[in-house]
Formats: sequence, C-alpha cells, structure tokens
Amino acid sequence: MIRYRGPLKISYLKGLFCKIPVILFAAFFFGSCGIEDYYYLYPVSSANINMQLNSRADIHLPNYGTEYYYFTHFAIYYRIYISDISLPGGIQYSQNVLQNINPALWSDYSSLEPYTREDLITTINIDTLLKNRHYYTLNLRNKDDTAVDIDRVLNARGKTITLDFSPPSTPELRIDSNEYHLYRSNGDGMFAPLPQNRRFLNTDDLNKSENATSLVNADVANKNISGPRYTYTSMYIVAIGRNNNFSPIYSIPILIGIFQLP
Repeated sequence: MIRYRGPLKISYLKGLFCKIPVILFAAFFFGSCGIEDYYYLYPVSSANINMQLNSRADIHLPNYGTEYYYFTHFAIYYRIYISDISLPGGIQYSQNVLQNINPALWSDYSSLEPYTREDLITTINIDTLLKNRHYYTLNLRNKDDTAVDIDRVLNARGKTITLDFSPPSTPELRIDSNEYHLYRSNGDGMFAPLPQNRRFLNTDDLNKSENATSLVNADVANKNISGPRYTYTSMYIVAIGRNNNFSPIYSIPILIGIFQLP
C-alpha cells in the first residue's frame, strides 16, 4: 500500500485513479507486502505568477503548512538561448514564435510541457528531467559579488519574489527588502561559463556560438546566425523537500516565463 504524506486534492486523486485500470490498481495496492510513503508537494500555481512582457515576473510562493514538514526550499531552473530575433513585448508560447527564437527553445518547451500540468501526479525525477534538457539551477550573488545560499533565500513560504530583467540593470531577484544578482550555474564544476562574472547579460562571450559547448557555456543553446545576436532565458520553478531517508522530493515544474537578457 501507499501511505501519502501531505494532503492530496480530490481532483488530483480522481485524475490519478482514473488513469489506473482497476485490475492493476488492485494488484498494486493489495499485492504489496508493506507500506510505502509517498511524499507530495503541490506546485507553485501558474495563477500565482504575474509575467510582465518579457522582462519581469512576480511569483507568489505557496505557504506550505506544518503537515508539509519535509518541504525545504524552492529552486529555479534555467536555460539560455541564442537568437537573431528581438521581441520587445510578451512572448507567445506557440511553435512558430519559439522556433523562430531558437529551435531548441521549442523542443525543450514542448518536451517539458506535459510535466507542467498542475493536475499531474508523477514519481519521475524532476531534477533529472530538467537536467536532461540542459536546464541548470539558478544561483545568486550579493550586490558586492559575495556568494549567497540560494536555498536559504528560497526557503520562503508564502512570500513573493520578483525576477527583474528590465534593461539596462543587471538582472536580479528581490524578496522582502533584499536584492540579489542572478548568477549562472557552472554545473557543480562540470563547465567553466563565460563571461567569468556569470551574469545574465547579453555579452559577446555569452552569445558566441563557439562558447556554447559542454565545457564552456553548457547552459546555452546555440543558433547558427549572422548579424545581431540576442539571448533569452526560459525559467521553471520547483518545490523541493526531503523524505525520511533524506532523498529529494520534487513538485512538478511550472514555467515562470521566457525573459530577454538585457
């Protein structure tokens, strides 16, 4: 049998039960010789994300109750895309628009979309799912460029965070009265991003095709183009926890939006 940790909405349960044939359902539940814990974290609702054009998002985070004692923090996953197109307004999530920005953007979006439906219950490893699409977890730096523990910053039940890519400022995350620069990943030392300051800015080092490799800018999807070069980043937010065996638990990912880098 499965023992659920944390309340599941009835609509979620109905969706789950309807997808399991009765015979398999019975065999699974009554053929089990023990009780297995299933820890569940509901996602940040897309209704709680206010995207303004392609430069800013306000995200109201869920206020998990004490029954979700295993919740630890939120994480933001990102990937950067080189493009020859500049879209000053909001971005439509259509195949035509996303492919025109960068074919890899449409490929990633369409592959991840089935896992972002808020009525989905899945045991798939969300971290692996995102990393297989070359999405990495966002880091932060203080304004004086000192390191920040982003897990502590995003252990923020019920608060609102702002991601601001408005030009010409360096993109930042704001929460309460605190402001942090967004800082790219290095894949835990697996690659060496350029430029070395790892800011989310459309610099020559960031948008060069020759740097979009697994050893340099592994977080960047190339596009072979000539002329002006722009960059965009697509971001997803995930709730994370730990079970009694200290193994990670993930909510489904929710798309925050696609931002144009200043």
